[in-house]
Formats: sequence, C-alpha cells, structure tokens
Amino acid sequence: MMTIEEKQIRVLYVEDEPNIARLLASGLRLFGIEVKPAFLSAEQLLEQLDSPNFKEASILIFDIRLPGITGLDLAVELRRRGETRPMILVSAWPTPARTDLEAVDAVFLPKPFDFPEFVQTIQKMV
Repeated sequence: MMTIEEKQIRVLYVEDEPNIARLLASGLRLFGIEVKPAFLSAEQLLEQLDSPNFKEASILIFDIRLPGITGLDLAVELRRRGETRPMILVSAWPTPARTDLEAVDAVFLPKPFDFPEFVQTIQKMV
C-alpha cells in the first residue's frame, strides 16, 4: 500500500495574487505536496489544458474571485469538458451556495486557510 509520502501529490492552483500563491506553494512543499504551476487567471489555465503540468495534477484548486472568469465558472467549464479530478474552491469572500459546489463536485475552504485542515483536505481528496 502506498503512503501519502510515496504518492506525489501535485496541486494545480489558480490564484490572481502571486504572493498568496507563493506562500501556499512553500507551505504545501513542507508536507511533500508540489504546487505546479500556479496560474494567475482562469483564462491562462484554459489556454494550457494540453500542458503536462495540467495533465499531471492530482487536484485542482481555484480561487473563486479571479479577474475575468471566476474560479466557480472555471470549475463548471472543466466539469463540462469531462474533468473528473478533485477540486477545491477557495475565497476570502462568502461561501458559495451549496448547490453551486455540488454542481461541480467541489469542496470550499475559506481564506485565510487553517493550514493543517487545508493539507488534510488535499490528502483526503487525492
């Protein structure tokens, strides 16, 4: 049986605040979770759906409040295209409606993160 340490978890993160993305990436690295890459917008990610970084991700994490296409709309679009990997939506703003989260089969975590809970959620979902 493979342990969490043996199975490399790769997070694909869409966050429009580079400092938050860097902080999250360095924190998750301490738990053996790789954040690669962090996109600044949903549009940037949608342009790179054929990239190895997208294809190799274990879990997709999107900030909800992004410029242009929101993280929730990005999740809807990816599910429409057949994406089945686990998704986490994050935001410092109010929690989205339960029906919206259920529609994209996503978990919501508020910012600022309770980091141990964040890591545990990622590990459970992968």
